[in-house]
Amino acid sequence: MPARFHFDLEQGTEAIRDEDGVEVRSLSIAIEQAQLSIDELRETGELADGDGWTLVIRDERGTALHRLSI
Repeated sequence: MPARFHFDLEQGTEAIRDEDGVEVRSLSIAIEQAQLSIDELRETGELADGDGWTLVIRDERGTALHRLSI
């Protein structure tokens, strides 16, 4: 059964919240999608390495489940 995951961006005290989220079957699929999104943003130049951002995957209740350094 699909679950809704949200991909937030955090840097220090600054946070950009993903209010919509995506529905996927598992946390591992959400992690794969997050990494693909990060890679795509780097390829297009929209995201530079070393910016100090972290992508936080959280569930519908707002619990942080996984973090990816950007």
